[in-house]
Amino acid sequence: MTDEELLYAVLDDKIRECENNNYISCTSFLDIYQQSKAMRYLSKMNTKYELFGGFEDSERRIVVFLPEYADGDFLKNCDDVPVVPLRIDKDSFSDLSHRDYLGAIMGLGIRREMLGDILTDEKGCTAAAMKNVAKYLCENLISVGRGTVHTHILDSFENIRSDEKFELKRCFVSSMRADSVISACFSFSRSEAVRRITAGEVFINGIQITKSDYKVPFSSKVVLRGKGKVIVTEDCGITKKGRQAFIIKKYG
Repeated sequence: MTDEELLYAVLDDKIRECENNNYISCTSFLDIYQQSKAMRYLSKMNTKYELFGGFEDSERRIVVFLPEYADGDFLKNCDDVPVVPLRIDKDSFSDLSHRDYLGAIMGLGIRREMLGDILTDEKGCTAAAMKNVAKYLCENLISVGRGTVHTHILDSFENIRSDEKFELKRCFVSSMRADSVISACFSFSRSEAVRRITAGEVFINGIQITKSDYKVPFSSKVVLRGKGKVIVTEDCGITKKGRQAFIIKKYG
């Protein structure tokens, strides 16, 4: 069974679980490529679902299947959401990175798909985690690298901020075609942008894009596999030379 077939089998199983129990069921965390495949597969079905990662603009998210009685705010008001914010506070002298936290967690036998995004800050990090895994980590994650940490579950994902660095950049393109936008945002040739798009390396708002003439909407999140992400934040209008100008936030 291929990875794609395995993903579809998991989705089918979770749909049946939701329908049989008349309550939510969910997958483990999916990366952006898996999410794109899942959304295309589920678009052919008459089923209610949401993608949920905890944080605003999460990259790693679970698929939550909803019962028929669920409304648009069901997950916000549900007491049994399967993902919780796991807070890891470090000591004052340790200098720890995203890799350090992830390595320590996986060193305890936790699979990567049980964790979502990890947002670091100067005092530690906050990770989105499956609820059962979070409880285990609260009891067992007491050190990261040579540093001592305190691990606990927060009440909600609200007001969690990261120290993730980004730069603002003004871009100019002949049109908002995907190949032009990718070329401008990531500073390489248009032919290289076309190659990467047709290779399936580009995701716009979570959907894999394979056509170079796809029109990129403003306020889009653009991810290039292996190169990072940008947010198209502002339409700056048309220049005197007839080129489209826009501002991006470019993350490392």
